[in-house]
Amino acid sequence: TDIKDLHLVGGKMPQQWVSMGDVIWDGDLNPEGLAVTYKMPLAGKTELFGSTGYYILQDNVDGEGYQFEHDLRMYTGQAGIRFAPADSLKVTLGGSLYAFDNDDDTNTLAINGNAAGSNEFQLYEGFGQVDLTGLALPLSFYGQYVKNADAKTTATVGKEDTAYLFGVKTKIFAFGLDYNYRDVERNSVVGAFTDSDFGNGNTGGKGHKVKVSYDIDKNFAVAASYLKAKDAWLGAAAGEGDVDTMQLDLEAKF
Repeated sequence: TDIKDLHLVGGKMPQQWVSMGDVIWDGDLNPEGLAVTYKMPLAGKTELFGSTGYYILQDNVDGEGYQFEHDLRMYTGQAGIRFAPADSLKVTLGGSLYAFDNDDDTNTLAINGNAAGSNEFQLYEGFGQVDLTGLALPLSFYGQYVKNADAKTTATVGKEDTAYLFGVKTKIFAFGLDYNYRDVERNSVVGAFTDSDFGNGNTGGKGHKVKVSYDIDKNFAVAASYLKAKDAWLGAAAGEGDVDTMQLDLEAKF
């Protein structure tokens, strides 16, 4: 079987990996580096997809020089499959690896809730989505699970190295509805990159996100979101138990 789509991308770019949630990656982040993505059709309605990438996050993090080995670097790899067991059922499954070099030489990544002394990251992710299109109301169930294999046990919070998110979404005419629940432990993901809206942008929180959107036309939409985080790190530090956020957005696609 021949690879259907193979793309090489360099410079500053949109995220080249598939994301089923924003536990690991804030949607506004555009990494800089080199990436290869591919899609490979198999029999029937089955397709393999994947990507690999190399990204420079910060130069000379240890003060020893500007050579390659002194940079804060990220390596990514992802592989997945899409298939349709029935005409009204579509399934997406996959896994990702996000690994870092020289992350122990800087506090650039371990912020926004990551515990002091646990500033190393190697993230393993499993994700999936099930689309049910034959119902009166089409539904998509999605989720992700993340484990930081390099998280260190600290005296204050322990290891706290896992995170998960699951949700459901639908669309009725021009209206979209999306709900998800997440639980993000302190050292499970990179504090510098996680969703900047949920729980004041910190790890160590759990709670709900509801989004309602309306498509004005094919390129523009308006949306309203409500995010309710419980025991988020910043809120707890300030003596608060909840961090509630309301957002209004105008979304453009070109």
